[in-house]
Amino acid sequence: MIFKPIEQKKISEEIVEQIEHYIKEGILKPNEKIPSERDLAKMFEVSRSSVREAINILEAKGLVESIQGDGTFIKSVGEDILKGVDNLLVKDPRLTWELMEIRKTLEVWAVEMAAKNADEESKKYVAEAYMELEKISSKQTSGEYEDAEFHLSIIRASKNTVLYHMMMSIFNLLKDTVKVGREYVIKVKGLSKKELLLEHKAILDAIMQNNPSFATQSMLKHLSFIDQDFKNYLDKFNLQT
Repeated sequence: MIFKPIEQKKISEEIVEQIEHYIKEGILKPNEKIPSERDLAKMFEVSRSSVREAINILEAKGLVESIQGDGTFIKSVGEDILKGVDNLLVKDPRLTWELMEIRKTLEVWAVEMAAKNADEESKKYVAEAYMELEKISSKQTSGEYEDAEFHLSIIRASKNTVLYHMMMSIFNLLKDTVKVGREYVIKVKGLSKKELLLEHKAILDAIMQNNPSFATQSMLKHLSFIDQDFKNYLDKFNLQT
C-alpha cells in the first residue's frame, strides 16, 4: 500500500469550500450579491489576494459571476439553460400551463422530501415564510410574492440543491404562476383568502410534524386546481403571465 503525503490546503481553497457549502445549503441564494473583496478578507481574516484567487476559482466553476462596477453574484445551477425557457414563456403565455404542471409534479415530491428531511433550522424558515404569508392574508394585496416564497422555502427544506437553484432561477416565473393560480382559485373557484391560507397551514403542519404522507396529501389538495378547467381558463383569457 502506497500512502501519499498529506497536502496542506491553500487558503483560497478553504474559502472556496466555505462558499460552496453555503451555496449548496441555500444560505447564499442565486442572484445574491456576496460581500466585497475587502469585506470578505476581513471576515475570513485573510489577505485580499487569497479572496481574489478564491473568487476566480468560483467563477471558473460557474458558481459566481463578477460584474464590473457592480460586484460578485451567486449564479444559479442551470441558469443558462432555464433562460431559454424564460424567453419561451414570455413569447407564448400559454406555456404557463406546462410550467404549472411541472410545479405540481416537483412540489408534491419536494414537500414529501421536506417532511422527511426537515430539521429545526428548515422548520424555522418554512414557518417564517408562512408567517409572512399570514401577515398579508388580510390585506388588499395579491400576495403572490409571499406565496411563492413559502413554496420556495419548502423546496429549500427538501435539501435538493439542484431543484432549489432551478426554482430560484425562475423565481419571477414562479411568482407569476402563483399569481395566476391565486386569482383563479379566489375569483373563479370562490375560495377565500382565509381558506387558501388554511391550505398553506396544513402543509406547514405536516412539515413541522415530519409527516410525509400528510404533507403530500396537503400539497395535492392545494394544487388540485391545476386541472383541465384551469387549462381552459388560461386558454380562454390568454393571461399574460
